[in-house]
Amino acid sequence: MVNFNFWTKLSSFFIVLVATSLAAEAQEGCGLSDVARFQTAVLQPAEEATPAYLKRTAESFLADCPDRFEARDAHLIAARSAMDAGIAADAVTHYNQAIARGARLSPVQRLDQSVALLASGQEREALEARNLAISEWLEALTARGMTNFDIRKSRGGVILAVSFPQQDPDASVQALWLAVPDGPGLPAAAVLRPDPMRASLRALRTGRAPSALTILEQRTCQDARILRETAAPAAIESFDRAATEAMRSYLRQPAGLAKTAPGEPLPSCLMPELMLPVPAAAY
Repeated sequence: MVNFNFWTKLSSFFIVLVATSLAAEAQEGCGLSDVARFQTAVLQPAEEATPAYLKRTAESFLADCPDRFEARDAHLIAARSAMDAGIAADAVTHYNQAIARGARLSPVQRLDQSVALLASGQEREALEARNLAISEWLEALTARGMTNFDIRKSRGGVILAVSFPQQDPDASVQALWLAVPDGPGLPAAAVLRPDPMRASLRALRTGRAPSALTILEQRTCQDARILRETAAPAAIESFDRAATEAMRSYLRQPAGLAKTAPGEPLPSCLMPELMLPVPAAAY
């Protein structure tokens, strides 16, 4: 089954797709009815929406409607589905086709592209895609006025220390330290964030009323572990040493791409929105 976050993104994509299509002129041999059938086939499938099904559906639409504006988004669906089906070469091709047609990949999609390129043995291109993901993420932060970040050189790479305005105490991420290897290795992050679920579980165990809990969590593309947690108010600076040391240690031996068996999903980054968070404009 396709993961829930991907399914939610597909739903959002089709809301935009339909709005765009209604204003677009129908192309000869392929019109809005074809787009509507594609939408229905993905969002209301007649069979299990496996990665293979979604890839086949997107590629069928591309074969029938190669020149429609919506083709670039169909390529993105096919690329993500190819990753979930473990077909790196097809994922790379579809990402390249989407970009060639004018698609602007999000930082998270760029990370996925980097993983697909690594899996297909294209290390130089994977490095470029990963660095572009991080560069565009920093641009997105700057566009929202989030310019409070520091670049620190370390053995094996750099650490980007970023803190976010604390106007919203319940923000999903309050600060992070992102480790970027010099080579094509995958990034990692130390993420400072509130953890209301963990706080609730602690309250259930102790029988006390829930209190706010803040955690410093190390996240790689494949796992996560808690470095420190506190229920007492604490300044971001008090976490800097632990976060920086964890990232320095990671850069000394950064994670490469985990090997997967044929047909298994490529090991794309888990919860990348925590590794490359972009607060809402109204933050």
